[in-house]
Amino acid sequence: MKNFNKNKRSAFSLIELSIVLIIIGLLIAGVTGGASLIKSSELRSAMGEARGYSVAVNAFYTQFDAYPGDFGTPISAGDTPGNEDSRIFYQVAGGTAEGHEAFRDLFTIGAITDNTLTYGAASAVSMAPGTNLPESKIKSAGWAFDNNGVTNVVVLTGTTSATVPDGTNALNASGTTSIFTAVLTPTDALSIDRKSDDGASISGDVRAVGANAAAASLATTDCHANDGNGAYNVAEEATLCGLSFNVDI
Repeated sequence: MKNFNKNKRSAFSLIELSIVLIIIGLLIAGVTGGASLIKSSELRSAMGEARGYSVAVNAFYTQFDAYPGDFGTPISAGDTPGNEDSRIFYQVAGGTAEGHEAFRDLFTIGAITDNTLTYGAASAVSMAPGTNLPESKIKSAGWAFDNNGVTNVVVLTGTTSATVPDGTNALNASGTTSIFTAVLTPTDALSIDRKSDDGASISGDVRAVGANAAAASLATTDCHANDGNGAYNVAEEATLCGLSFNVDI
């Protein structure tokens, strides 16, 4: 009598395969969801950091009736006074790097706690988060003070370029700049702008820093449109934007 079982092969049943696929799907969903939660946490942290600098500037102004970095009286050893024109410029032409000096002033009065950085350095060289700029929770991002021609701002940026500002402002009114570098995708920049302000890149207390163009000619290198609406270029997934946050009193 023949043995019909000797060539029989074992295999997964359809039910077993279905269970495996379900488990794989749950793992993928968990990893994707976890990455999304981490990203959301980073964006919320950046908003909190910006608010913290605004509070710190307010505390300094309340005490000295002047802005940090721009204050004309030295308040610590090595302090370089600003020109007291009520504007915190990244660097004044031929003068103080007010944007970096502002951090030293804020530390002196206890408004910020990080004193590990090289504050007050000449801004003709690149400034890197964690070395010359306070770091942000967002990877490779940090903070720098400047004036956008309208208000004093703190800028979420990557390593700044070695280009020397023109002496009036590094940021211009439309938010373009040759000094600060991108750290956010347009979608993430929009998310922060919507939660903190008006969602428009060229108006309000939160503004985009990055290349711009007319809405009809947005390119893969543009962060936002420079028109009446200032829409973020959410079709692009690259890091094309920085953000500036108003810290005026």
